[in-house]
Amino acid sequence: MDSEQQQHLIEQLIPLLREKDFDDIFNRLTQDENSNRRFLLKMEIKRKCTPCRRVIDMRDELGEECLVHEFEGITHFMPAEAIGLFQSQCYLYRDTYTLGVNEALQHWQKHPQSKGDGSLPPPASPFRQYDVNPIPFASYYGRRQERMHFSSPVLIKFQDGEKLFAKSSDLSLGGMRVSVPYLPSYHTGAQVEVFFTGLERDTSNPVLHQPVGYQILGEESKEGKYWLRLVRSGEQPAFDAFLSDFIDANKIRYRVSVDYLLSAAIIKGYEQFYLPRMTGMPLFFGTGDNPNLEIALRTENNQHLLEYWRDEKNRDALAGLFSAERMKQLCPAPGTTVETLIYCFTHTVRSHIYFFSATAEELRQSGLTALFFQVGSRRPSWRVYKFSLEACELREADVGQLQGLENPQLQDILLLERLKQIGYCGLLQDISQESLRDEFRQEGEFSNNANELQRFGHDLGAAPFEIETLHYVQLRKEARYIHKTAVAIKHNGRAWLGWTRDISAHGMQIELEEAFEGEKDDIVTLALPRLQELSKSMDLQRLPYRLVSINLTRTMLHLCIEGDPERHIGRQFFSLLIESNQNKLKAAQEQRRYRGMARALRNIYTHHIFSTPVYINKLKGAPKPASVGHAPQDRSLSRLLRACAEKGDQDNLYPLFHGDLLKQLIMNPLRAIEREDKPQEEEVYIASLRTPAGLPVFSSRLASSFQDMAEKRSFIELALRQGEFYSVLVGISRTGRPDTNFIANELDYIAKFAIHKARKLEEELWSVVGVGELTDTSQATLFRLGITPPIN
Repeated sequence: MDSEQQQHLIEQLIPLLREKDFDDIFNRLTQDENSNRRFLLKMEIKRKCTPCRRVIDMRDELGEECLVHEFEGITHFMPAEAIGLFQSQCYLYRDTYTLGVNEALQHWQKHPQSKGDGSLPPPASPFRQYDVNPIPFASYYGRRQERMHFSSPVLIKFQDGEKLFAKSSDLSLGGMRVSVPYLPSYHTGAQVEVFFTGLERDTSNPVLHQPVGYQILGEESKEGKYWLRLVRSGEQPAFDAFLSDFIDANKIRYRVSVDYLLSAAIIKGYEQFYLPRMTGMPLFFGTGDNPNLEIALRTENNQHLLEYWRDEKNRDALAGLFSAERMKQLCPAPGTTVETLIYCFTHTVRSHIYFFSATAEELRQSGLTALFFQVGSRRPSWRVYKFSLEACELREADVGQLQGLENPQLQDILLLERLKQIGYCGLLQDISQESLRDEFRQEGEFSNNANELQRFGHDLGAAPFEIETLHYVQLRKEARYIHKTAVAIKHNGRAWLGWTRDISAHGMQIELEEAFEGEKDDIVTLALPRLQELSKSMDLQRLPYRLVSINLTRTMLHLCIEGDPERHIGRQFFSLLIESNQNKLKAAQEQRRYRGMARALRNIYTHHIFSTPVYINKLKGAPKPASVGHAPQDRSLSRLLRACAEKGDQDNLYPLFHGDLLKQLIMNPLRAIEREDKPQEEEVYIASLRTPAGLPVFSSRLASSFQDMAEKRSFIELALRQGEFYSVLVGISRTGRPDTNFIANELDYIAKFAIHKARKLEEELWSVVGVGELTDTSQATLFRLGITPPIN
């Protein structure tokens, strides 16, 4: 075999390296070669598969065309087209940077004429392993009628007099699917009359002598067979009563279709995984042009937002963030979404807390951006929020499913009246990152007087609003009770004073007057001076507790008992205190003001999901991203998630997670955290580039991997010149058991008619081991760095 033949054979074999039966393929392709040549071929392939650490740097030849591309801890410098070749070559070599990859890039650099055709056959797409299925949130509403598989002759009469003999395929009160010999000429929404000739022959009910009105919704075809989808139109109570009785009487004889319910249960199950884990807080506003904040929906993970917006008297001050003047500017037109950035800090004078906030638009208009950033970012209370807002409708609450409205009770009427007062649904997300604080502090002196920031101060005494708690499977071991008492905490020779917020037998939440100097899992000593007066037999001055979590300002601590629970004095004391004061202590969970309100707000929010949930499943094999949650409307990340998808009904996470990014952003944090831990967050920068061939090319890096602001700025500006820039905050948290209580009705019904489908559904939900959250922070990054994107 000459060297040209050998090279040709190697080029055939390299793309097959990913196949599990590569050795068998190799033997088949080289069966005509002698053992010596086969040995040489194997050695050459082995050489090309050797891991490589050489930096690829094309800046000397291609200068400003080069982008930074990091892979497996090595930083390369290549133009967009070379990055595309590099990514596809690494894919061939089982996602590894090898000598073969390096040589392919050297060949590309030395032979410009080969850039278009390439010397290797087109590789398998590197994108396919990142394909994920979309979960369309809120898509199951209005699809609850029983459908029965029922085949019977029908006659369809069109408005022009044409008649078509067909057969029903499945049937419900609201519509049906019919099998037709061919697809007739029609327009969507066309009115037709259906004669149930088969039922009329088998049943003597006179209601079947008359035609029933339907509309054509659409068509289906598969393997040369055709169906029309029809939906009922007009009022025919007598036929409705007959059909309802017929379906009830024949559920056993004819198989009931549970596919619509199965789809609804899957979506609801995935929603219920994400909603309690989201870090943003859904907010609900009144109607009109400048609506007030009416209700906040609290979860275990967004509690920190409410804690920040409490004044010195422990009153909720969040409504002050949404003044009438600000809401005039933020209210969206119907069918549109408004997004803004809000920058905040607090100023404390003589134990009074004063709140300051400004939107990005307000800062631009005032010309005080630099001063606001300079003053605010130096304070521990500095926060950056992303706020999204859309108009909402009463139907989204799906109240009819929450209670029987045929005989509404007073509570039902009150709930409906309260929901009618809600006109907008929003989400407030804390996107602050401690590592970015310095980027807000620009060098140099500012002539502006800090007093000019008074215009951004909140009015004292913010309007009251309601707080509803999202109901979901509660995985805490015990109830917590609201109780405020003095506490002193000692650690490493220092002491801090504070008070308890809530207590339980095994732990407590405390708030300190000053920032705590310690880390998660540290052991601290607690003293409870006021409670000591209640007990002479127990020493409450040196109680060991372990720090479970701490907030960003380091003033809110979650503690659990340390040591043997049976002998822990704190556990013994609080168990006795709680048992003896059941009538006086208030459980930490809010009492419901309206029956069904939390569920209704949850339903509304699923229609307006503003972030993108990512689900990590472990069904067969290692955990991997398998699904992505979708709002009914496109969001700012929608185009990015579809850029590498092969099919229109799929998403693809390649731009976010290619190379080592999946490990760094998702897999490694997931292994290190427990279900009770707060989500781990990291930001990724993405350059979405345009190539002459029109292929998608992405250069993605962790925000923390840049050496300084200058390097960040260079990456972003080059991305904007050659394509698009995204920064995405990726959060990941571990899930507990699925909330099957929430879908118990659906599961029971599915199991009744298709037990295997119910088991498969439960298996899929139990396979979810982690929930990620993608938040578009591109505008926050550009505004912070003072970069204005070019106008296309």
